Amino acid sequence: MTEGVEEVKKRLREIFNRRRAAVYALCLRWAAEMLNRFRRDQPAAPGTKGKFWNNQTGQASARMLTRAIKYSDGAAFRMQHGVNYGVYLELANDRRYQAIAPMILEVYPLFNQELKDLYAD
Repeated sequence: MTEGVEEVKKRLREIFNRRRAAVYALCLRWAAEMLNRFRRDQPAAPGTKGKFWNNQTGQASARMLTRAIKYSDGAAFRMQHGVNYGVYLELANDRRYQAIAPMILEVYPLFNQELKDLYAD
């Protein structure tokens, strides 16, 4: 009897670990996708006009970062500025030049659908 319970526990742990790895892989994919979409919309060349702001030096665009993070019970992905004045781009001027929130709003529904599909079986 105990052997059967232990086997079920073992298989549940295996399923959990496979799903956690799949969610992390999904986060890696969407972090890269979000950065690619940002770079398409906001070129880093100095003096260019992008979707979010006009590049004066190109540093803010070139140093935008995304990453996936693995936790003990899940995973996530995020986007952040690599320049210390990035917070001003996001919050100043009534958020007119923000880039992170619009990018998240663009990719989250797509990510969420893939996440639902992962757990549909």
